[in-house]
Amino acid sequence: MSLKSRKSIDRAGPDRHDETIVTFRREADKTYTKITETMSRDWKTSQIKSMKSSKSIEEGPYVLVEGSKEDFDEKVSYQDIDGQIAYMHFKKIDK
Repeated sequence: MSLKSRKSIDRAGPDRHDETIVTFRREADKTYTKITETMSRDWKTSQIKSMKSSKSIEEGPYVLVEGSKEDFDEKVSYQDIDGQIAYMHFKKIDK
């Protein structure tokens, strides 16, 4: 059952919203590269369209640091196999 009122009026056509997606890619030398992409999602149909005008931005290199007590620049959360939220902390290095 929808949470939307049956008296509400939707706008005709797609309902596009921009989303920023951040991922980290592991390199052969055990460093990580941060990749930032902008996508456009139609909230009515949930279809995703890549923004052709914007290219993905790659930054790095980053190293994975242990524990949250250390100094870090980026923090990524994920759900582990037990369903708990876990974090990865990355520190940017100069090469």
